[in-house]
Amino acid sequence: MADASLIERLFDVIENDIVPLTEAGVAKGNKLFGAAILRKSDRSLVIAETNNELENPLWHGEVHCLKRFYELPKAVDHALGVPPTAGGRPR
Repeated sequence: MADASLIERLFDVIENDIVPLTEAGVAKGNKLFGAAILRKSDRSLVIAETNNELENPLWHGEVHCLKRFYELPKAVDHALGVPPTAGGRPR
């Protein structure tokens, strides 16, 4: 079961990172939904995103977040501790 600090961190990311992006997205005409990716080691934010269906109907919050994650520069791999030969991220 998740400890209280993890739950507290998740609520913090929702409130301070996802909700502001989602509010701005809804104001532009997107639907309400967002997502974030956190580092497992220290729970720091890697990326947060929201729906971007106005650009592409497939960019729901979670899908758009994953898309943007894979668009991050390779330098982020080093920061995340991803070895150069690890799978999952384009090289």
